[in-house]
Amino acid sequence: MSRWPADREHDCSMTVSATSEISCGLRCEAHTPQQCSGFIYRPEDGTCRLFSGDCRGPAVNSSQQTTERYMARVVAPGSATDRCACPAGFSRCAGRCLQRLNTKVNYTTAESQCAALGAHVAVPRSDAENQCAVDTAVATVVWLGVLLVPGVDGQYTGVYTGADGCGPVPISHRWGREQPDIGPGIDRIILSAPGSGHWIDWHDNPASALWLPLCQLALDYQPDCP
Repeated sequence: MSRWPADREHDCSMTVSATSEISCGLRCEAHTPQQCSGFIYRPEDGTCRLFSGDCRGPAVNSSQQTTERYMARVVAPGSATDRCACPAGFSRCAGRCLQRLNTKVNYTTAESQCAALGAHVAVPRSDAENQCAVDTAVATVVWLGVLLVPGVDGQYTGVYTGADGCGPVPISHRWGREQPDIGPGIDRIILSAPGSGHWIDWHDNPASALWLPLCQLALDYQPDCP
C-alpha cells in the first residue's frame, strides 16, 4: 500500500501509477477518507492523482475531449448489521448502488452530476442490472453511461463502450422498437422504463437531449448483495 509522505501531508494531491480507473480508486481507498477524498485517472499514461481533504480535481466530462474525470470518494455506510447499505440517496440492487436524479439535463451535465456523487452514469451489464435500472428509473427516461465507439469518418460501428471503464457493452438484445436510429451525433444511450410514455428499452439519442441522470457508484460493487 502506498503511503502519503509525511512531508506532503498537507499537499492537495499525490500522483501514483495505476492500471485502470478501478485500480486508481482502490489506491485511493487504501488511504483514509481525509487523506484521499477523490481521484483522477489518466488511461493514456496510467497516472493516478489522489486528492486529499477538501481538494477536488476538475469535473471533466466527455464533451471536453479528455479522459480526465474527477471521481469523488464515497464511503458506503455498511455495518455489521447491514454491510450492503449504500450511501444516502442510493439504493442497492444486483450488487450496485444506484440513484436517479430528478432534473432533466443533457449528457454532459449528467456525467458531472454523477461524478460529484462519486459515481458514473449507470452501465447495466447483465439482465439483472438492466432490470435494476428499469426499477430505479420508475416510469421515466434516464441516461445510461453507454457510448457509441466512432468509426472512421464517423461511420457507424455498432460497438458501444461503458462509462465504467470496463470496455464494450453488449447491446443488440436491448434495443427498443425501431432502434437504433443511427445518425450524426446520435451516440448516447437512454433507457425508457415502462410507464414513461415512450417506447420501452434502450434508445440512441444525441448528447444534447434532456433526460434524467441515473448514477451508479463506481467503487462499491457487492455482488453477493441483492
